[in-house]
Amino acid sequence: MVERREIITEARRWIGTPWRHQGRSRSGVDCVGLVVLVARALGLEPEDVAGYARRRDGRALLRHLHNQLQSQSLTNWKIGYIGVFKESAFPIHVGFLSARDGVPTVIHAHARRRQVIEEALVPYGAPFAVFSFPEVL
Repeated sequence: MVERREIITEARRWIGTPWRHQGRSRSGVDCVGLVVLVARALGLEPEDVAGYARRRDGRALLRHLHNQLQSQSLTNWKIGYIGVFKESAFPIHVGFLSARDGVPTVIHAHARRRQVIEEALVPYGAPFAVFSFPEVL
């Protein structure tokens, strides 16, 4: 079993990695790639997806997450859970929910900032949905 704090430790190792659409390496990742690679580094084997458009309506992403992960509470989430965020009214972005010095944060591959970052959650926005890996304590 993997502990949630291990997920955050691994996700933070990716901070500063360049953003690249459909990237799956240290030379560049997107938000889905970050989740997949962090999970794989910890011995989890999520099914990856490929060939997706940068902008879409989000239904396929949500179906994929519901098929692989466990849905969690929007209000009582824990560090290491995966938040799904809306952009332009569509749920199309994911990141790891965390905290620093008691402040809720999100670790994610941010397209406009061109890299993996950790930022305060409140200014970024609340997640639309929250999931966890089934194998995580």
